[in-house]
Amino acid sequence: MSLSKCPVLNAATMPVRSPLPDMDIPDISFADHMFASLRNKEPKVAIIDGSRNCKQYTPKKIRENAIKCGSAFYRMGLRKGDVVATCLTNCAEYAFIVIGVNACGGIVTTINPNYTKEELLHQFKQTQPKFVFVNSENYQKVKDICAQLPNFKAIINMEENAQALSYSAFIGHGKLHDFPLGVKVSSEDVAIILFSSGTTGLAKGVMLTQKNVMAIFTIYKASQSFLPSDVLYLVLPMFHIYGILTTHLSIAHGSQVVLRKRFHFNQMLQDIQKYKITKFSTAPPIIVGLDQLPSDHGFDLSTLSEVGSGAAPLPESVAKSVGKKLNIKVNQVWGLTECPKIAIPLKEATPVSSVGSVTPNTLLKVIDLNTGKELGPNQDGELWVKGPQIMKGYLNNPEATAKAIDSEGWFHTGDIGHYDDNEFIYIVDRLKELIKYKGFQVAPAELEDVLLRHPKIVDSGVIGVPDLEAGELPKALIVKKDPSLTEQEIHEFLKDKVSKFKYLSGGITFVDAIPKSASGKILRRVLRRRVEEIKISSKY
Repeated sequence: MSLSKCPVLNAATMPVRSPLPDMDIPDISFADHMFASLRNKEPKVAIIDGSRNCKQYTPKKIRENAIKCGSAFYRMGLRKGDVVATCLTNCAEYAFIVIGVNACGGIVTTINPNYTKEELLHQFKQTQPKFVFVNSENYQKVKDICAQLPNFKAIINMEENAQALSYSAFIGHGKLHDFPLGVKVSSEDVAIILFSSGTTGLAKGVMLTQKNVMAIFTIYKASQSFLPSDVLYLVLPMFHIYGILTTHLSIAHGSQVVLRKRFHFNQMLQDIQKYKITKFSTAPPIIVGLDQLPSDHGFDLSTLSEVGSGAAPLPESVAKSVGKKLNIKVNQVWGLTECPKIAIPLKEATPVSSVGSVTPNTLLKVIDLNTGKELGPNQDGELWVKGPQIMKGYLNNPEATAKAIDSEGWFHTGDIGHYDDNEFIYIVDRLKELIKYKGFQVAPAELEDVLLRHPKIVDSGVIGVPDLEAGELPKALIVKKDPSLTEQEIHEFLKDKVSKFKYLSGGITFVDAIPKSASGKILRRVLRRRVEEIKISSKY
């Protein structure tokens, strides 16, 4: 869709506000809020760990484990400002670890357990964790990296392992009676660091403060996304902003959450039936799968009332088809790691192609890309937002922070869209160079950097090509240094250097040159047009 070039509106154009009233954000730490919430909850099951013999945890048990976790950390030397990394598949212990670390004034950073050594090293060097939680399958590669960290203390393996401190031994250090009370945490202290590629470039550490987290909790409460009657299904990774928030928000609001560490379509259908799942959020490929479900599938999905789709665009036709087929509400959701909750669907009023209305405590405006002026309804431009949920900044990267958040506090999302006459928000395109593959972020710059290490490659440009199931597939256009270079050689070269979701599943095309601007920036729109031209010419 072409961007709007309508005349600039007059000075009466104002930022869009939420139809819901602003809310008071409690001046309390995330850990204290969680402890208070868990203390007052009913003794029903709050977490079911479906991948580990369906182990169940009540709010009381979660609270006790979080206290023991905090106590163990404190005894082992964790202090305010220290970082603890989780390099784990989905598990209930995420909840205990995040609360326990924050109770000590520490900071949690989450890491994709499927990362290669090179990818892990980048994140570990940025955050310098003192403790790292791992699964047995990634223990060795994490151990090799941790040996390079100057202040590192211990690896904690979730399974029993003679070479590392096990989780059961670690939690055994904690006591319920000697929890580190009195740790003073301010609203501006960082609570969690999550990694995002932002608008462009390599992954950057997104710093979310205690105030950011409490603002997110408050905004979600206004949207009534988590009710005591809800049973939520979580297969999205807990190292991702949505996964980790869903877990803590659900148990804080009295909902139940069922965890799975890996996604299997039939397993999901079985779980919906077995646990009477009412809601879940996911990426478009899973909703496409629901759309293709035969009418005689044999599962009772009648408890399911709502599905959220995020991380990539969902075709409107698919959303409507699934909604009708399963008699559920399908919502498009919008948020970023840097600003996790921007819009909320207002139940039936929200059009299926919209991501909803602006959240409470938040302002939104649309900016013309050519003039920098604010636009009015039904005019496409870059969406800027301002609110208490916006990150503190990028870790050790003030230059990138200044590009993302201007001097007036507006966060430039990099997404292109508009709001309509009823102030419902629509996302139509994005400035970002990120490729969204099944909800995972693939930074073209990272892949280009890896490709240029190949001795037979002189230049490369990476783009995303549309795919109904995955959203986008990474594709490379490559300039050969050696004419003998083959596509197979490149695929083999990437295998031990990047995660599977970063493979060039969109294909490889050899070209004579990569188009660039005068400043040397790759012109990706030109690359996309060139790919389309090749596709069209191949038909004739």
